Amino acid sequence: MAKFHVKRTLFGEDQKSLVFRGNILDGDVQKGMSIKIPVTDKAVIDVQIDDVVELESHESPEKRTGLVARFLEEPEALEIVASLNVADEDLTVE
Repeated sequence: MAKFHVKRTLFGEDQKSLVFRGNILDGDVQKGMSIKIPVTDKAVIDVQIDDVVELESHESPEKRTGLVARFLEEPEALEIVASLNVADEDLTVE
């Protein structure tokens, strides 16, 4: 289990993926793991990580990690997760 701080969530270049941009706080995050996004106190959405990339920022010299989730066959799921507008949150990754 790992912890990841999501600074903000962006659409990928293909508009069929989301990039959770932030920093790994604890543990190791790898492709194939799932991000646990809380919707309510008891409901959680699992989003599979399809890629882990290093991102550079024009805003600061600090490098960030991007967790990429692709929704190629699930446009409805993409809309639902994007609408959660995950930002400035610490999430569990398993």
